[in-house]
Amino acid sequence: MERSLLLKTLAAVALAGVAIYGVLNFVQPSRYIVLLVVAIIFAVFVYFIAIFRGRWRDMALLCATLTFGFGIIEIVSLHLGGFATTYKDRGSWARVGELGWRPARPGPIHEKKIAANGDVVYDVVNTIDDKLTRVVESAPDGPIVAFFGDSMTFGAGLNDNETLPQAFADLTDRRFRVLNLAVTAYGPQQFLRALEIGEHDALLKKDSRLFIMLTAPWHAGRTSCKERNQWYAPRYVMQDGAPVYRGACSEAASGLFGAARALLRSTEMFHYFFESREPPIDEADIDLYVAVLGKAAATAREKYGAPTLIMYLPDFLATDRYRLGPAYGNEQIMQKLRDAGLHVVEAKLPNPADYPGQPLFIPGDGHPTGLLDRIWAGQIRDVVMKDFDAASWRP
Repeated sequence: MERSLLLKTLAAVALAGVAIYGVLNFVQPSRYIVLLVVAIIFAVFVYFIAIFRGRWRDMALLCATLTFGFGIIEIVSLHLGGFATTYKDRGSWARVGELGWRPARPGPIHEKKIAANGDVVYDVVNTIDDKLTRVVESAPDGPIVAFFGDSMTFGAGLNDNETLPQAFADLTDRRFRVLNLAVTAYGPQQFLRALEIGEHDALLKKDSRLFIMLTAPWHAGRTSCKERNQWYAPRYVMQDGAPVYRGACSEAASGLFGAARALLRSTEMFHYFFESREPPIDEADIDLYVAVLGKAAATAREKYGAPTLIMYLPDFLATDRYRLGPAYGNEQIMQKLRDAGLHVVEAKLPNPADYPGQPLFIPGDGHPTGLLDRIWAGQIRDVVMKDFDAASWRP
């Protein structure tokens, strides 16, 4: 290969690498990320077809054909899966620090979810404050009750006045300063890492009284970095019986093979054809999940003097993908959590017949509605008042 052609080749590969890096690090995650990466790779091979001759051109043509076919299969998988797509305002979320993707700017963020058939699943506004946490209208000062967790606590698909932390603030007559530190796609590992690095010290150091973590057994797939939305999440491994931070989940997929495997797991074809056939979470996943929550609770008490309440969502609230295997049960996992020194209460699902015409989960989505959040907030309020003597809290 002559020098000028080699330089053109290296330049094209370098530009493609920069473009892919930009997509993976600065484009908000969505179901179209893989298609963007495939389109970049396809464009490079088309360029090679134009500049190469002979055997090299034939190889570029073969690679372009395979890449194009991969893209077609991905598009077909998107169509067959019938998955809804969520849209947020451009630039409103970004990869921030060690915790992964989160709101990147204060102010209102418009979020809209569209079903595969074009129906609007929800169309809401999430208001983010100057600390990059979701707004909760509560006491401006006083004893702090901080909520951690994922989209269920953050309030995906809901307006600000319907989220679980807001419902708790309302049901306690806004006597406490209630914080919503949850973020969509987060898990116990972000709860622990945020406390370890003091991510919210400006909010929590003053008068923290209680941390509340809404969690579920499917979070074990997140703490073990098995879920595809945990690429930039904190990674913990068990060492001498305790969880130890080991960088991001992406660092566990080192090398070309690891990156290719991670990319494949992020595809819609994997999601549609293979994900449901993966083995359920195993004992090691559960042990790490319990250990991470246990260490987070210990850190909360040591650094902030605050106990932790675990509100446990049983696995039957999830799809089959997240159900526990036959060797596990919700009672066994809750007992493991209690054995780790955690205060655990099961979140009870009310009888839908008691609320005719009022869905408990957002149709076409699966997240709790404002009604269910209010019911759960009532359960949390009762536990907080009874088990933590919150009525006696004074600034």
